[in-house]
Amino acid sequence: KVAVCFFGDGALGQGLLYEVMNMASLWKLPVIYVCEDNLYNEYTHNSETTAGTMEARAAAFGIPTVTVDGQDAREVFAAMTGLVERARRGEGPSFIRAQTYRYHGHHVGDVARAYYRSPEEEALWRTERDPITILGSWLTTTGQASTDQLVAIQAAAQAEVEAGVAFALDAPFPEVEEVTDHVYA
Repeated sequence: KVAVCFFGDGALGQGLLYEVMNMASLWKLPVIYVCEDNLYNEYTHNSETTAGTMEARAAAFGIPTVTVDGQDAREVFAAMTGLVERARRGEGPSFIRAQTYRYHGHHVGDVARAYYRSPEEEALWRTERDPITILGSWLTTTGQASTDQLVAIQAAAQAEVEAGVAFALDAPFPEVEEVTDHVYA
């Protein structure tokens, strides 16, 4: 078994991460740390909050690091496959820095993104760096899927999401008495 821990680049400034990476390295735990480097620590570009390199943090504990294009599903899959095999051999933890992008705000109230990133930056990532488009382009270029097939898949996925949203919105609110159900303490 292998544990995979996902966190944003902002977590690199939190001490708890270093405590767990230290123990994982000492005990050679089968864990893969995936740092989603989406450029921003909530509202601030990580170049203003993260000293040194992100990879150096894991390297300090003797944890091997890999940097991947987090927008390229094939590259992420290839890196993860190798690191999962490594962990299963008992060789300890690994660290992936996945260079990616957060299309929406950091939280529901983060609606004024234009204050800390430009609309041009967002547009670039949505058009030229979209992971679905990148994979779709590869699939069509290599002849593994047609544009019509990809359009049909996208339409089916959109319909499934819309049905799920409608189901959730139409669902009745739980009874007040249920507020403590499944609560341990």
